Amino acid sequence: MAKIPDIIVCNGHGLGEYCDVKRIPNPGETCTAYNRRFEMDAGKGTNTACAIGRLGGNVAFIGKCGVDLAGELGYKWLGESNVDTTYYWLDPSIESCLGLCIIAENGENMLLDFDNDLYSVQPDEVDRCMRKMAGAKFVSSGFAQDVNSGLQACKTGKELGMVTLLNPSPLRVGMKIEELPYVDYLVVNEGESYELLELDPEVNMSWEELGMALREKYKCSNVIITLGGMGSGAVTEEGTFFCPSVKVNMVDETGAGDGFLGAVTFCLSKGKTLRESMEWANVYAAYTVTKQGSLEHYPWKEKIPEIFKSLGKEELLF
Repeated sequence: MAKIPDIIVCNGHGLGEYCDVKRIPNPGETCTAYNRRFEMDAGKGTNTACAIGRLGGNVAFIGKCGVDLAGELGYKWLGESNVDTTYYWLDPSIESCLGLCIIAENGENMLLDFDNDLYSVQPDEVDRCMRKMAGAKFVSSGFAQDVNSGLQACKTGKELGMVTLLNPSPLRVGMKIEELPYVDYLVVNEGESYELLELDPEVNMSWEELGMALREKYKCSNVIITLGGMGSGAVTEEGTFFCPSVKVNMVDETGAGDGFLGAVTFCLSKGKTLRESMEWANVYAAYTVTKQGSLEHYPWKEKIPEIFKSLGKEELLF
C-alpha cells in the first residue's frame, strides 16, 4: 500500500506549447506570433503538485494521460519533484491534453486549453483513488480536467475529513455550478470572479464585494482572490483581509497562479494561518514571475531562504 500523503492534488496534466507576441491582441485583431516552442509546463494540476513537492510537502497526484510524450513527461516531472504518482496512470485509449500559452513582451499572457473532458480522469475514478488515500489532510482540485471530476475530489475529500481547495479554472462557456458547501477555500482571480457571478466586468466591483458575493452564491467557507501584481485578498468566515504583493520586474506570469495555490496549500498543511499562507505564497509567486516559464523555475525548499531574503521578506521564513 502506498504511503498516505498529507496533500492530494487532483487536476489536469498536459503539455504546454508557447509562442511570443508583442502584446496580447484585442478581440478581432490579427497579430504575428513567433518563437513557437514546447517548454517545461505540465498544466495546472501537475504544476501545483510539483510546487508542493519541491517545497517538501508530502503530496500525491491523481490524474491520467495518453500513452504519449505528454504522459511520459508527467511521470518524469512529477517524480523528479517528489510527488507520489501511484494514482497517475497512462491510458492508451485517450489522448493527452495540450495547452497554448501566448506571452506578451510585458509578461502578460493568454492561456488556451485544448482539453477534452473524456480524456481526463473521470469522477468515479477520482472517488476510488481518493478513498484509497483516506487519512490525507488536504485536497486541491480544479477544472483543468472534467469539471465533475474536480468537484468530486472536493466532495469525497470533505466526506473523508479533508480540507478542500478548489480553483475553478478554466471556466467553460455557459457552465453552471451549483452551491459548493463542501469547498473550504475557493481560489479565483478577478476575471473568474466576474464569470462565476455572471457579471460584466464593467460593473467594476471591489475584490471584497466580489468575494462576499461568491461566498453568498456558492456557500463556500472562504474565498481567496488573486489580484495579479497587487497581491491577494480573502473573504472568510471571520472577515476580510488583503495581502500586498512584492514588487518585482515581471518577465512572465505563466504558472504564477498554480504556484500560488501550491504554496498556500503547503503552508496550510504546515499549520500556518490563511493570512500567513497567503503572505508567504505572494512572495513565492512574485519570484516565479521574474523567470521565463513556469514549472522549470518553481523553487526547491533549499532555495527559499535565499529567495525570501533577496525580496526583503526574510521575516516570513519558517
